[in-house]
Amino acid sequence: IATIFTGVMMVAEIFGGIVFNSMALLADGWHMSSHMVALGLAYVAYRAARHYANDERFCFGTWKIEILAGYSSAILLMVVAAMMCYSSIERLFNPVQIHYNDAILIAILGLIVNLVCAWLLHDNHHHSHDHHSHHHEHDLNQKAAFLHVIADATTSVLAIIALFAAKYFGWNFLDAVL
Repeated sequence: IATIFTGVMMVAEIFGGIVFNSMALLADGWHMSSHMVALGLAYVAYRAARHYANDERFCFGTWKIEILAGYSSAILLMVVAAMMCYSSIERLFNPVQIHYNDAILIAILGLIVNLVCAWLLHDNHHHSHDHHSHHHEHDLNQKAAFLHVIADATTSVLAIIALFAAKYFGWNFLDAVL
């Protein structure tokens, strides 16, 4: 459910960022794309961990699948951040007219979606996918997905701040900086 919400919002933010010329909104949308992939990786890791839970070839447990999914998610996030950094620097030197009201509305909707996804992913009880792991009390994959959604909510807040500051104070550079 969180992946579906994220996918719909990602398309809206990327499309809105392009149409309304907001680098902050576009960056939030691209960040959300990494979030969507992270949730997809989490799902695949869960399925694989459950499938191989009783497989003797995983003599130390299947929790390492979750660790690899979390690691892959972090690498993807760094790639997206580098792309957005490059695009933001380019936008600083080539500013464009931003359609603030539309961009702000989409950014606020993005924040709401992130908060709903965080609520969906927050889990107070612990999962264990295998019986071989004796120290694995916390579900690392669930925690990584949850923290990724929190990071995405933070980028939504930054996009909203940048858009409001640019609209009301004329600080257009903040759209690219934040």
